[in-house]
Amino acid sequence: THVHVIPAERLIYVYTAEDVQVFDPRPTVSKWQLIQACADAGITEAQIDTAVALLTNKRQRFWKYTQAIDRDNPFSSNLRTNLVPVPTPAAWNAIFLAAAALDPLTV
Repeated sequence: THVHVIPAERLIYVYTAEDVQVFDPRPTVSKWQLIQACADAGITEAQIDTAVALLTNKRQRFWKYTQAIDRDNPFSSNLRTNLVPVPTPAAWNAIFLAAAALDPLTV
């Protein structure tokens, strides 16, 4: 059971295991979700391709064959630092959160 108190509103929310709201500030997203969120943030596919080309061969292979990108994976951090201009960590987190909110079934 989780208890959440909002003093200003004088509300108390009690959650059981079944209805606890889960929020992952560093989500795992599909490659499509990440590319789309980057595009929505003004990062072009050409910029992403250039950033990937600067990665090690092992990480380039990971990009080529993976479908899931984890925000906490070192791959993600290296991709971010290879982008020009380099997104701030806060902007990169925002991109991942926006990516997680995209529904690939509603394209």
